[in-house]
Amino acid sequence: MAIAYQSDKGPKREENQDAVGAFYNKAGEPLVLVADGVASQVGSKKASELVVSTLGHAWEQVAFHDEQTVKDWLVHQADLANQAILLAGQKNPEIDHMATTLVLAVSLNGKLLVANAGDSRAYLLHDGKARLLTFDHTLRNELERKSGQVYEESLPEANSLTRYLGVNKTVNLEWTTLVPDKDDWLYLTSDGLSKVLSVDEQVDLIQPGVSRPGNQPQLGSILDLSDRLAVLAKAALARRVPDNITALLMTDLQNPKQRVIAQDEEKVKSRIDWVGTEEAIQKEETLKADNENQQGRFD
Repeated sequence: MAIAYQSDKGPKREENQDAVGAFYNKAGEPLVLVADGVASQVGSKKASELVVSTLGHAWEQVAFHDEQTVKDWLVHQADLANQAILLAGQKNPEIDHMATTLVLAVSLNGKLLVANAGDSRAYLLHDGKARLLTFDHTLRNELERKSGQVYEESLPEANSLTRYLGVNKTVNLEWTTLVPDKDDWLYLTSDGLSKVLSVDEQVDLIQPGVSRPGNQPQLGSILDLSDRLAVLAKAALARRVPDNITALLMTDLQNPKQRVIAQDEEKVKSRIDWVGTEEAIQKEETLKADNENQQGRFD
């Protein structure tokens, strides 16, 4: 199994309020998570980081094999993380409204267990296409699901979140369980990428399951995945994405005990770091503008 993830604050945000992580329990099964702090609430960076670290480190201490046990445990841990966010807000009034979305997945005995609260998403990449595994918990989507009617974007608060961590006393995770095919990939992402790239564009850039020409890393390896995510990031930054961007890829979903991610972990982290990508794009734009100005002087 290979897992790679990357995150960037983007060119227009002061801080990165996304958090992402991959953790293995004592039985070798992986838990992957993406949390997106609600940007309108002060302290949401802390909320997203707290959720990922709380669930992730707790997962490392257990060993489960039963699907229902894992679900019950994750629901309980999400509630604990939620209570920790609420408690932190009570201690510090400046961050008492911090909140975060959450999407997570566990590869367990050949199955994928996926859960979310909010609008961070999970996709199954199969035969070059993306299948959405999660439901965006927004006011418009919830109304449409309940009534069967279609609502326009002009609906007041249409895209406001109806589920997240850090507001209510309990967390209502929505679950999806499936059996992936051998060559399927899992793709988790916060909502930032979708603001400048359609899902089809994201998949075209990732090119799941397609070997790239030249002297490239092995298909589906960590370095291969990180290179694909770097291409995705560059495209989003080039379009001046207005939000933080985070993406995670996981391959070989039917072999969770192959702990490839743990091999030479520090080198992997340095390879998948996005630091400098935004600056490089800005330099390219500046150089292009200078060239255009110089050309204008001779016209």
